[in-house]
Amino acid sequence: VEQHGVVDGIYRLSGVSSNIQRLRQEFDGDRCPDLHKDVYLQDIHCVSSLCKAYFRELPNPLLTYQLYDKFADAVAIQMEEARLVKIKEVLKELPVPHYR
Repeated sequence: VEQHGVVDGIYRLSGVSSNIQRLRQEFDGDRCPDLHKDVYLQDIHCVSSLCKAYFRELPNPLLTYQLYDKFADAVAIQMEEARLVKIKEVLKELPVPHYR
């Protein structure tokens, strides 16, 4: 996404709905979509839109409900070095599939 798109705002802008659905169908069909197809390169936002939709639709977020307060506390730390240390500590508490 970052290689082929304008990075500023790439994850905020939405792709064309029909392209998002086409890409979703390719993934749902157990195929590995060719993201170098012109349709996806011309609408790189559809790739980031589908990625965001995937994370929104997870039954338990990637950064789990159970660790939400710990993540919130970690990112609230003012000193960058201490904040990064705390975030890494909390990341290590994630379930293995989430951490991976």
